[in-house]
Amino acid sequence: MSPDWNQLFRDPTKIIKKPDPLASSFIDALPQGAFVYDLGCGAGRHLLSLTKAGLRVIGSDVARVGLHSSRTWLMQENLAADLFLADMAWGPFRENLFDGVLAMNVINHAKVAEAQQAFDDSFRMLKPDGAFFFKIIGREDARYGEGDQIEPHTFVPRQGIEAGVPHHFYTEEELRQMLLNFNRVEIDKVTRPYDDKDPVFGSDPRLQKLDNVFYQHWAVKAWK
Repeated sequence: MSPDWNQLFRDPTKIIKKPDPLASSFIDALPQGAFVYDLGCGAGRHLLSLTKAGLRVIGSDVARVGLHSSRTWLMQENLAADLFLADMAWGPFRENLFDGVLAMNVINHAKVAEAQQAFDDSFRMLKPDGAFFFKIIGREDARYGEGDQIEPHTFVPRQGIEAGVPHHFYTEEELRQMLLNFNRVEIDKVTRPYDDKDPVFGSDPRLQKLDNVFYQHWAVKAWK
């Protein structure tokens, strides 16, 4: 089953709009007017908070439907950001360009080699002392092992809103090894319980049959 990234954004009720707390920390870590790249911007969840904070923003995503939603949302708020269609493993910008790169729940949707390329490209595109903040799924997540395994610890689920979309589940040690280029790395473990009534991630047939179900992610802050 090949991934249909657009399926994640076709239903407006399934689009997350509230910014993640890590995005707020990202804004606080940057100077006023900083030039930033929202890698895998999706339907614009963080584009609005970044632009409202006075940052100059470029966003990319592999899903045309997501980019259309982003443009519409920005226009409704009288905000502007440069958006383009691109895969996460394709780093199209020159080196030392951005003050910050943000990638929220994006890079885990790839095989490890592609994720490493995304990490290396982010490092290359950052200015010295630039910030790379991202959130990524962890191996203690309840969804680990569901679907078809395409490489060690990488699975493609067959059910739910993310059916067909690859998920690699990371350990902290694995992430630290992949981020050795960076001068400083902070990693925090984040968990939250599954809520079957959640408008976006609820009613998940993979998780409804399980007890004491938790999502687990890593919130990562890295500086060049």
